[in-house]
Amino acid sequence: MPKTSQTKLLLAQSLQQLMLTMPLEKISVNDIVEKAGVGRNTFYYHFADKYDLVTWYFQTGVTPFLFEHTKYGSWQDILLGLEEYFRQNKVFYQNALAYTGQNSLSEYIYDFMQKYNRQRLSECRPDMRADELEFLSQFLAGAGMGVLMPWVRGGMERELSQQTGYLLALHDSNLLHELLDGTASAAPPKD
Repeated sequence: MPKTSQTKLLLAQSLQQLMLTMPLEKISVNDIVEKAGVGRNTFYYHFADKYDLVTWYFQTGVTPFLFEHTKYGSWQDILLGLEEYFRQNKVFYQNALAYTGQNSLSEYIYDFMQKYNRQRLSECRPDMRADELEFLSQFLAGAGMGVLMPWVRGGMERELSQQTGYLLALHDSNLLHELLDGTASAAPPKD
């Protein structure tokens, strides 16, 4: 492994160890470099900030993991892969995804999902207009994050991958069509 990769991994492991006992927002770059036994300049040579380090760790871990485990198949395959990967690194990802500001991991995952969805949509429907492709890839990425984030915040208790069954039921029952065109009965929400 090249020295640059070793240093980045050392910094990531130090951050991961710190995140076992404190939230990401409270961890400073000084904490990370002290734990890793390197200087601040070394950190900033490799990363813009601690959020950049979190994203790098996710990128280098999840991309090969998903490719190996899902072969970029269906949306359900992606959720299964993310579920398995996140559970293997539960404390780190619960902590990392608790931060939702600028340069957050949640922004990166949304972008990752949007690119994935855009690629899959263009493969499934090569005649789709660019604006349709953009809208649908954003919608699906938002839906994915809408499922992923509550699951992570809830302690990753239930099976994330089963959520796609609800989407299929939504499609099969024409409920989405009814909701969008206003033909669904307007029953009051349940408490």
